[in-house]
Amino acid sequence: MASELHLLPGESDVLEREYNLRVRHPERTHVYQRFAQESARLRAAWPGFAAHRYHSGARTIIDFFPAQTDQPAPLLFFIHGGYWRALDRENFSFLARPWLERGIHVAMPGYDLAPAMTVSQIVDQVRAARDWLLSQADALRIDATRILVSGHSAGGHLGALVLANEQHWRACGLVGLSGLYDLRPLLATSVNRDIRLDPLEAARLSPTLHAAPHAVRYLCAVGGAETRGFRQQSIDYAQVLSTQGHDARCLVVSERTHFDILDDMADKNAPLFRQAIDLIPPSGSGASS
Repeated sequence: MASELHLLPGESDVLEREYNLRVRHPERTHVYQRFAQESARLRAAWPGFAAHRYHSGARTIIDFFPAQTDQPAPLLFFIHGGYWRALDRENFSFLARPWLERGIHVAMPGYDLAPAMTVSQIVDQVRAARDWLLSQADALRIDATRILVSGHSAGGHLGALVLANEQHWRACGLVGLSGLYDLRPLLATSVNRDIRLDPLEAARLSPTLHAAPHAVRYLCAVGGAETRGFRQQSIDYAQVLSTQGHDARCLVVSERTHFDILDDMADKNAPLFRQAIDLIPPSGSGASS
């Protein structure tokens, strides 16, 4: 039986303000509209773009953007956010452009959403997407030793768990963008009406509470204009990873919110983009150890 959640008076209201971004950021609708328009243009224009089904779920499709090369190339595996209950891979295609221009393939998996799916089931789907790409690495000309995992918000959480408990494969790095690495604060928020976590499951699925298994490199980025709760998530996760001996750092991107921080991941001149791409080792060196 799940243990009960005990809160101090007023703590639930505080957590709701920290994590209910629909209320805090009404402008997010316009930001996502802009992302969708830019993404549609790239999907329509990029040579070789294809959507691959990796599972039987309605949304279990990978958008794959091939780099323009005949040789095996690195891969950016980007997982969208939306609190496990909203959005889709197609909103974020625009992020691929500067990576493609540098000879890096980009894969963006979709996954089925809560409340129809549990968070555990969504984790399994994203791992299945990763496994499908590994099985197709030769056909897609992916250098499987140079796969950089990234995700935004809930996608950052999913990316961290994609790296966990795997013995047959290792990414070269993880770039978390405004990630959620400790799910326990969400238990007292309206978000949990959809994702339906109990305290035991929230702890089990919280990367901050468990040892990261591989010596990959980690970049935990968060907007300077985000809530204290989201900023602390990235700071704490990077600190835990560093304590475990990993190469991990937190980058606070000045003035960026939970949403427009994604613009810096798509800007070849932004410090976030430069630090992220530096996690991919040179050809022939393999994943970091």
